[in-house]
Amino acid sequence: MPEINIAKNAGFCFGVKKAIEIAEEVAQNHKEPIYVYGQLVHNEKVIKDLEDKGIIFVEDINEIPQNAVTVLRAHGEPGTTYQILEQKSITKGKNLNDATCPLVTLVHNVAIKLKNNGYEVVLFGKHNHPEAIGTSYHLRGKGTFIVEEPEQSDLVVDYIKNNNFEKIAIISQTTMSVYGYKKLIDNINSKLNDIKFEEIPLSLKDLSQKYGFVDTICNPTKQRQSGTEELAKASDIVIVVGGKNSSNSKELYAKCREIGVEAYFIQSEEQLQKEWFVGKQKIGVTAGASTPDYLINDVADKIKDIIHGKKEGFAEIKI
Repeated sequence: MPEINIAKNAGFCFGVKKAIEIAEEVAQNHKEPIYVYGQLVHNEKVIKDLEDKGIIFVEDINEIPQNAVTVLRAHGEPGTTYQILEQKSITKGKNLNDATCPLVTLVHNVAIKLKNNGYEVVLFGKHNHPEAIGTSYHLRGKGTFIVEEPEQSDLVVDYIKNNNFEKIAIISQTTMSVYGYKKLIDNINSKLNDIKFEEIPLSLKDLSQKYGFVDTICNPTKQRQSGTEELAKASDIVIVVGGKNSSNSKELYAKCREIGVEAYFIQSEEQLQKEWFVGKQKIGVTAGASTPDYLINDVADKIKDIIHGKKEGFAEIKI
């Protein structure tokens, strides 16, 4: 009998849950339009649900009217966002509701402390991701050196060799691959003769070493990656559910492909195709941190329907 196994810790993390709760509560308590700058979370269906509750999403901050009730997304913002909103009379304690994930704020604080202690800080992240943009603001702004893939370690090595930095630290966007971050550090260390990057504890209590990296990938991301790895190794096929722009969902899909299991990255159950499941006995479902439980359940239910045209005859297990 085919099994559908759902990965441990699949779906919403606490930071995303909190951001959605903030937006819904603000919308419920105000009759006037509520504006959110950017995607609150990287999931198209969640955004549509919030739009149906009267929330207006804008990609251009200039579209937010003067004095409007505003919510900031979970991914964190550069200081310039707050400055522009203040010019519009939108401030905390008045009409600005900040849904920034506290684990992203922690990365900002790490970046600031490293910079203030003389480190040149390199960021492992995605150039166009809002979290990376927000973190970059606290370093060199648009001049912050960002590396996206462990295979780009040569670029980091050249950056180090071409500059006379006294101290260098590497940090990561919260949603990057744990394995990818380790591989990046290993690749860099293998190409430098006299320099070795060693881990600096997240507490930053000792900042005496000249070359180090800080593990700023958040625990929810680590839990989803380890749960997906466990699932993929026990599956014939894995369906990854997540928003098109979700960095952590893309990393889950990449992890499955890296392990060698057949995998598909979808946004909703409508994208499932019958031929994927022919002959499959162990079917895994996992989801990124911005995917709600109802979407995960809809995908699992649709898989049952696709194969048998009914929901009986399947064992469903959350591993």
